[in-house]
Amino acid sequence: MGDFFHCDTQKYITRRKYILWLTLLPLVQGSVIALLITIVNLRAFYEKEYLMIVVYAVGGAAAFGTLFFYTVFLFTERIVKKQARYTFIELSPKALIFSRYAGDYLSGRKIETTRKLYIVPLADLKSIGLCEKSGTIYLEAEEEGKIREYSDRSERLNYKISEGFPEFDSWWYNENGFGTLLVLKISPIFGNKDDSRKLCEKIAETKCIFDNAPKPVPYVHKEPDFIRRKKALDKLKRLAGM
Repeated sequence: MGDFFHCDTQKYITRRKYILWLTLLPLVQGSVIALLITIVNLRAFYEKEYLMIVVYAVGGAAAFGTLFFYTVFLFTERIVKKQARYTFIELSPKALIFSRYAGDYLSGRKIETTRKLYIVPLADLKSIGLCEKSGTIYLEAEEEGKIREYSDRSERLNYKISEGFPEFDSWWYNENGFGTLLVLKISPIFGNKDDSRKLCEKIAETKCIFDNAPKPVPYVHKEPDFIRRKKALDKLKRLAGM
């Protein structure tokens, strides 16, 4: 297992707050205005029809706002949890794996989660780029076809690291079921611009470690020097005795 970088879900939580405020604010304003009109027109307040209109308006706005609030909260909370679980980057000794949550769909009575998975072999990684303005990371391969792109149900894209490279639990995906890319674009979903720069530097560091890793060489047994010297001295003594 290599280094993990999980998606930063804070921006999704912030967006949820904005959506809720922008939606609830008009409802609250409408309710307050209705109540103020009622207070100002005290005489009309005692008319049953007018009173019922105000009660229905305020009650309906409150009920709709509450229902909408919990609907948006539960929906976005699900997305936040899915992003936190399925969107990540793993740096293994021989490859970069980028997983991204791609949504849900209903299959029969079961909700299936889909995601995209990208595998970039470090041996085929040509360049690493970072857009300072947006924080987007660009990974370019040596040639077309080296970066693999998978898209399927999440459970079918589960993998483990074997000898530094990802190996799928569903063996068919090891050589099939993928598209190819020349450049992989990673949007700034792992934090702010500084976090993107640190991630880019970590990718570059992992690439340098891979390139400088010594190749395995056969082990050659050698006798210690003092034993070889002793054997040479014994040989000289035998020759001198002859």
